[in-house]
Amino acid sequence: MGLSALVIERTARVGDVWRNRYPSLALHTPRKQHTLLYQPYPDNWPLYTPRDKVANWLEQYASVQDLVIWTSTELQPRPKYDEAMREWDVTIIREGKEYKIRPAHIIVATGTLGAPNVPKISGEDIFKGRLYHSVEYNGPEEFTGKRVVVIGAGNTAIDICQDLALTGVGEVTMVQRSSTCVMARDFMTEILKHVFPEGVPMTVSDLRNAALPYGLLKKLNIRAQPYMWQAQKELHDKLRKGGIHLNMGPDGLWQDKGGADLIAEGRIKVKHGVEIDHLAENNVVFTDRSELPADIVILATGYLNMKDTNRALLGDDIIDKTGELYGLDEEGELRSSYRPSGQPGLWYATGDFFQGRFMSKILGMQIKARQLGLVKPDQL
Repeated sequence: MGLSALVIERTARVGDVWRNRYPSLALHTPRKQHTLLYQPYPDNWPLYTPRDKVANWLEQYASVQDLVIWTSTELQPRPKYDEAMREWDVTIIREGKEYKIRPAHIIVATGTLGAPNVPKISGEDIFKGRLYHSVEYNGPEEFTGKRVVVIGAGNTAIDICQDLALTGVGEVTMVQRSSTCVMARDFMTEILKHVFPEGVPMTVSDLRNAALPYGLLKKLNIRAQPYMWQAQKELHDKLRKGGIHLNMGPDGLWQDKGGADLIAEGRIKVKHGVEIDHLAENNVVFTDRSELPADIVILATGYLNMKDTNRALLGDDIIDKTGELYGLDEEGELRSSYRPSGQPGLWYATGDFFQGRFMSKILGMQIKARQLGLVKPDQL
């Protein structure tokens, strides 16, 4: 499209966002679904790409595709938008040196999620163990012989619990506040293999997938719930045996890859229907007044909204012009993603690999149309 772009990355290397996560992390979708634009994986690539292979692939991809990326670089708070020139006045710091640039557009492509959601818990100051968010979890080595309580019951929570249970920590308990949608990863993979089949060009698969409106897909998924309950009965029986409460969405999904067996066997214990009330010296005290001894408490409590997280960076005056971010609008389309955000020159790129791969072209065409004068810069 002839559009020049500078990508800035806070970490020292492309892919470090992945390298800095826990070693057992792997993508839960088959490789065809998480392929990058214009560069398919080799035939011997694993079905579920592990952490370091994702990181290294991203790094070489940036080089092979001649992307202009400044690492160790951060956008400084409160860029200003010049309404007359239709440009941003931006300051960035790269390896300690300040640069001033004036781009026509800023694309926030930091993911769908914002900063870690770290609830304030009474008693943190007297708790003798460790308390931290799951984003800081970097493997099970330090947990041998420890009593670990994991707060949350989503994908990250079960990944951590499974990691710890398989490597022999003293005791692992998952705390589930309400209910969770759990599907077998192998089952979901077979569905995605039909959507993104091997041997079909990615452009064809993406177009077919994009042609199914999200609103219609939601209705079809709701209609399919009885079938899904039946198809996952064996898995769900194991989870119920261990104390997990289940739903069919839309929030709190985990794709199971063995965690259900560990729960059914009692190697991962489950405490349901409570929240943390406070921490004591050596215990977690819950809202039902029950207690669990704990050496480490991991908060797998998710992340804040990306829009709210960016307030400190972009400022209230900018953020307040933008609409709700992500989720479906009244027409069944993604809100404020790959479309005008409400603030001229500001765009959000959110979602998974498919959305980034397909919708980035749609975003690029909108920017090109403004560059050519086919669309007014502030047209929503």
